[in-house]
Amino acid sequence: MDSQNDCWFKIGSVKCGLLLGIAGAAIAFMLIFLGFFKTLLVAALFMLGYWLGSRTDKTVLVKKTINHLFPPKGE
Repeated sequence: MDSQNDCWFKIGSVKCGLLLGIAGAAIAFMLIFLGFFKTLLVAALFMLGYWLGSRTDKTVLVKKTINHLFPPKGE
């Protein structure tokens, strides 16, 4: 990562505080305009997308999941 962008994610820095403040405001607006359960759904789908996006073995994971849900013929 570039040294200029490091302070955005360093706990205690002004930029990190600003970033978390914006995230908090976004969550607050989502709660106001969407409601609790829709906001919870958005958060759950975001976490699922982040989890899948951060995996290095996506192909293996998808193949295993599909084979688990729909087993090949003859098994």
